[in-house]
Amino acid sequence: MDLGLKGLRALVTGGTRGIGRAIVETLADEGAAVAFCARTTADVARAAEEMTGRGGMVTGRCVDVSDEAGVRQWVGDTAAELGGLDIVVANVSALAIPDEEANWRASFDVDMMGTVHLVNAALPHLERSEACPAARWTSPRGPTPP
Repeated sequence: MDLGLKGLRALVTGGTRGIGRAIVETLADEGAAVAFCARTTADVARAAEEMTGRGGMVTGRCVDVSDEAGVRQWVGDTAAELGGLDIVVANVSALAIPDEEANWRASFDVDMMGTVHLVNAALPHLERSEACPAARWTSPRGPTPP
């Protein structure tokens, strides 16, 4: 399939598994250079190694999207390494369950504010891109019944 992504430069949050991993793989298979992040260093290293050799370059970094400074640093470093940004996918979610106030706060900090941090940091780079798409995904995953 040719989605016209060859040569584009992409960021994906939550790229080590599930929907995020599929997004990273698809972008790379289409020839995009992809940088992804996740919270666990071991998961990032394993996923980056497993996705090496796809159509486009794939790199990963351990980033907590609720940390605004960390997100800004990752976005800035990645834009410099790739020579700009064309695609941003805010995929990460805290999925904090059960229904307790601390879990609602974690979900807000990661799902909402993580997306705000990502978009704010990436926007200057995206404004210079001729492609300039951005997307937000969430997953309604919850507890699995016994």
